[in-house]
Amino acid sequence: MLNGMYLYHLKNKVMEFTATKKFNLYPIGDIAFVFDKKSRRKGKRIDVRDVSIFSETRMKIDADTEKALMKAMKEKGSDLLTDGRKFYTTFGSEIGQIDHKQFSIELELHKELNH
Repeated sequence: MLNGMYLYHLKNKVMEFTATKKFNLYPIGDIAFVFDKKSRRKGKRIDVRDVSIFSETRMKIDADTEKALMKAMKEKGSDLLTDGRKFYTTFGSEIGQIDHKQFSIELELHKELNH
């Protein structure tokens, strides 16, 4: 019965909250996410189906932030953002963590070129 009560309380209690997280992201590499290997996009083309997307990390961003991120990514010619450890990209008005074996290589190249 104790377990039944515990489950009852979990089912009827909904906790809704908004959390914020501060990022210090910058674009790296010349990564272009594509759906087709024949894409004419410049840069290192990575099929999006090969990218690990951590859905639980996706969060909304406001229009100004989205615009600023898109501008920085376009100037660099890359769809990839990093904080120096993890990798991110935008999904319309959301941002989320992603991973692919090429990303760590790009980060190492970036560190070598800037130090």
